[in-house]
Amino acid sequence: MRPNAQKNRKLIKQYPFIAEILKKRLRPYGDRNKNIIHTLKINFEKADGNLMFRRADNVGINDTSFIFLHKINQKHQVMKRGEYFFATDGNGKIVNYVKWPRNNEELRANGEVYGQSVLWTERITFASGRQGYAKPIWNKVKYLVWVTVETRHVDTRIGTKGRYGELKDRAIHITIYGEPDQGFEKLQKESSMYLNLSLDSQVMIHGACDNNYDIIIISGMLQELCNTFQEEVYFNGMRDGIKSATISNPFYKFNTVEVFSNESCGVEQIRLADNNSYITFNLSSRAKQLYVAGQEGTLPQIRNLVRTVVRSWNNNSESRILHNNQTT
Repeated sequence: MRPNAQKNRKLIKQYPFIAEILKKRLRPYGDRNKNIIHTLKINFEKADGNLMFRRADNVGINDTSFIFLHKINQKHQVMKRGEYFFATDGNGKIVNYVKWPRNNEELRANGEVYGQSVLWTERITFASGRQGYAKPIWNKVKYLVWVTVETRHVDTRIGTKGRYGELKDRAIHITIYGEPDQGFEKLQKESSMYLNLSLDSQVMIHGACDNNYDIIIISGMLQELCNTFQEEVYFNGMRDGIKSATISNPFYKFNTVEVFSNESCGVEQIRLADNNSYITFNLSSRAKQLYVAGQEGTLPQIRNLVRTVVRSWNNNSESRILHNNQTT
């Protein structure tokens, strides 16, 4: 939607902090005209525990990474993305924002930074070396505001000089999160890494390198889910069914969960996925034990993937029918 569309004008007038955010020079910029905005989208949601453990997904801001685009009308284009998180008061003023780590050096020094830090104004280091926060502002905060800035560029395809050519579009997506029923203080205290953190590969790797106690425990819980899938499903008929399949691209379907399998360089890869999450298990050549190769989603979401497959495999013989792309 265009920034000056009638709906956007009304929302900017109703929520003064939107105008304050739009005046900021938020990367990625629009080339020489840094604050140019071609598209502005404003949405509303209620704050939840997942927001408390959300992290910025910045691409191409402080490194040479880029996002490929696959739509027909965006052929030969690449994208940058920068994300920001603000807290505002009842008067429409910004009272705090999250300082995301800008590079690996800051990440190593401070550890992962999650959305809940916007409810605190001071970062501290405990005697143990672990990072924490002080001086909460729960009672000041009326809204939390997540901002995503994306720019599309012509793909120059020149690796040594970067890939970002002529600017095609700069879009800003703003999501305003209202106060939850229990209030921000209770929401923050009730939120848990074990329930709300999205367990992508980056957070797992950094957590292991930092000897993060919670991440190490979660890693063990994921491996236990892997063991359950292996014993109850994969070595209990699924592997044999896949290897003897006569159809192309076979997969199993268990309600909303699909299980795909392929083999590459002697490694068997099994992926359990639904619309919100996935987990991949690998089996190396001559090995007898599956291992976790990657995942995306919260621990409850990933646990539901495995439980759904195990329950269906053991209780419903029809679920053991293989499908291919032509039969769905």
